[in-house]
Amino acid sequence: MAQVGIIGLGIMGSAYANNLIAAGIDVIGSDPDPKAQERLTDLGGTAQATTGPWAADCDIVILALLSPVILQEVCKELGGFLNAGQVVLETGTFALEDKQAAHDILAAKGIHLLDCPVSGTGVQAQKRDILMMASGDSAAITKARPFMAHFTKGVIEAGEFGMGSRLKYVANHAVALHNAAAAETLAYADALGLDRDTTYAMLSTGAGQSKMSDLRMPLMMTGKYDPPTASLKMFEKDLSVIGDDLRRLGLKVPLFDAVDTLYKTASETLPERYDTASVFEIYRQNKQ
Repeated sequence: MAQVGIIGLGIMGSAYANNLIAAGIDVIGSDPDPKAQERLTDLGGTAQATTGPWAADCDIVILALLSPVILQEVCKELGGFLNAGQVVLETGTFALEDKQAAHDILAAKGIHLLDCPVSGTGVQAQKRDILMMASGDSAAITKARPFMAHFTKGVIEAGEFGMGSRLKYVANHAVALHNAAAAETLAYADALGLDRDTTYAMLSTGAGQSKMSDLRMPLMMTGKYDPPTASLKMFEKDLSVIGDDLRRLGLKVPLFDAVDTLYKTASETLPERYDTASVFEIYRQNKQ
């Protein structure tokens, strides 16, 4: 039976596990959080607290980690357990130098690390409605594709290692702008005295439709930001990575600058666990 390892069983890692198990794949995963381990066990997977020799028996290993520091630590551990030729998918959003450092750690042992960030929220991941941008060794991507198909709606092969992350930066740049646009649009509709459901129905079918408006405006309308599809804390990290890259390129990005300030205000004044849709609350606070 095919077996996939998942390291990091948070919102995204648990969603990957759920879809793989539903497809008949044996999933073994690790996370230091007992609640995350319990979630995987409830789904029908095998949970571990730490990375271990079990990873060597996996057809592929998927990483869904919170920080570049943890990424480096996990890759060093995997280097001692995996066999040459095994394939590891790194699905997070990190700076290119952090991804490259992780790649080099495993490459020294003959292990293929693929740069495979995904575009989509945790809710989308649960529904297998995420797009993966895979970059790195082409033969390794081919080996991993049958497994990718079980937890994504599609895979774009982006080219050499790191090009997947570059695509993800562009994707998250667009997400940040569209999410803020949805918040501002709803604030405008409220000020006009429009019925929110009618406004949402119009935006979902009219020329102003966007995926972020479809997904996040309902959260703004109800004020239900917890549990999050993507948290302010997580997205603050992503925006920092994108901002650094934009400055590296010397681009003038007035829209991003304005949106970045909006998210920073939200992060400073709202619970960090809240969904990014909660930027709408900044508009409501400014009106009061």
